Amino acid sequence: MLISGKAFAAPGMSEINNELFDKAHLKNIDQPGVLKYKFSKNSFVDGDRTDTIEMMVNNIRNTGRADTYFEFFTGENKRPYEPRLDQRGNSVFVLFLEYDIHEMNRLTGGEWRYFQRLLRWSFAEGADKKQIEVDYKGKKVKAWQYIVQPYIKDPSNDRYKLYSSKYYIFTMSEEIPGEIYQLKTVVPDGKNWKEGDPVLVEEKVTFTGFEPQ
Repeated sequence: MLISGKAFAAPGMSEINNELFDKAHLKNIDQPGVLKYKFSKNSFVDGDRTDTIEMMVNNIRNTGRADTYFEFFTGENKRPYEPRLDQRGNSVFVLFLEYDIHEMNRLTGGEWRYFQRLLRWSFAEGADKKQIEVDYKGKKVKAWQYIVQPYIKDPSNDRYKLYSSKYYIFTMSEEIPGEIYQLKTVVPDGKNWKEGDPVLVEEKVTFTGFEPQ
């Protein structure tokens, strides 16, 4: 099932909402090509795996809009996402969230729409933000990291206690083609987590390059 970005976007003017749903991420791509990402998963529940995600960008308009096509995972894990045409934004994050809420559905026996709604509310409330540096083409470039915990305040999170403290981390940089450097979720071994702490589950999608075509 393909979920529109509007399904995750929340009313309001929070910075994370604007950065994800309203920004023209594709404006720094001026030629057709492929955005390449590496997916990695480390999980005490399902085990570990790696995969790739590719987003083809073509038919770039003078307005900065473009048509986008996806190879989201490979082999038996490949997800049948349809093209997203006439786009300003980088939809890889929308598809990752769609994948994520259906994984939450599978792992908890809950309803994916429930988790989608909590994500929307967390975006409306806003995110913790910090400036970091990421590696791109052999140098450090400025990036911003936005962090939300959509389930932590849910009064019913005892039903999925293992995942109640789950973190969603979005790393964005205008220096990176498509502006999305990394999407990461972390299920901590406890209520709180910081980089370097042990985790129960970590999934991330990391930009690896842009290949002109």
